[in-house]
Amino acid sequence: MAISARLLEIIGGSAAALAAYAFFARRYVRHFENIDLETADVPGSFIDIDGRRVHYVQAGQGDPVVLIHGWNGSTFSMRYAIPELAQRHRVIAIDLLGYGFSERPQDGDYSIAGLGTLVARVMDALGIERAAVLGHSMGGAIAMWFAIHYPERVERLMLVDSATVSEMFRARNVGVAWRPVAPLFAPLFLNRSVIQRALRGAVHDRAVLTPEMVDGHLRPLRVKGHLRAQLKQLIDRRRDVPFDPASIRAPTLILWGEHDRVIKLSTGEQLARTIPNARLVVIRSAGHLPMEEQPELCNRELLAFLEEPLAHAPAAAARTLEPAG
Repeated sequence: MAISARLLEIIGGSAAALAAYAFFARRYVRHFENIDLETADVPGSFIDIDGRRVHYVQAGQGDPVVLIHGWNGSTFSMRYAIPELAQRHRVIAIDLLGYGFSERPQDGDYSIAGLGTLVARVMDALGIERAAVLGHSMGGAIAMWFAIHYPERVERLMLVDSATVSEMFRARNVGVAWRPVAPLFAPLFLNRSVIQRALRGAVHDRAVLTPEMVDGHLRPLRVKGHLRAQLKQLIDRRRDVPFDPASIRAPTLILWGEHDRVIKLSTGEQLARTIPNARLVVIRSAGHLPMEEQPELCNRELLAFLEEPLAHAPAAAARTLEPAG
């Protein structure tokens, strides 16, 4: 049956419109990702790990503490913890491969296992055999993986609103289908207003969302190659194997924002029941970013935990901390 001239005209016009939009979307990504790591002003230092430039912030002296940020986070997420912990400890906050001001190689390994191994390689390069390890959100899943696979290198474990196996593996099967078309949707989610809305959903008190905070979270997302690295992470997650937090042996402190809408408090409660030597501390008036919403409470609890004798077993009962005033 012959196709009418009108139908051919519609198909041709639609194809042209789609091609024009695809061209615009590619141009938009190049415009949005306008930070070049070669010339960027960064808060810390770079270290070469297997030919990749990894950015980290280091401060203080004493027993080492390694900080691992969450998804779309960076060392900026740790800005309140670094100076406080550094008063008594050597603090190393790492920008994971594909995040912050670290490199975003096309062939990088962005799986949980790959990023966990990167933490070990950074510790090697900095001469750290054993450390207290803190992970927030996705970084918590990486920290748990690290504690299970490198138990001799983790003196203490601190999990802040941590992702678990279920969160990290839930979306990995969408990567194959999503990756080819995601750049077309980039203009819809790679912009300041969307990032701002995401942060509003991550905090309890929106008054903390100052322009400086939004800019601090947004700037690393503008590094060239960020979207490409995020999409590859979905693919790489398919190689990850589930792990059991019950096999963690390090003393563990679990901090959780009471009003976390990203990863519910019930997840923290389950982790506290599962990890043998763990205790849960709930932070009032905080959502998914308690280290940024209630830094004084979090830092006080982290420092107290870091100073406890290793033989001290964390209390079984959960506690809830109220902010002053």
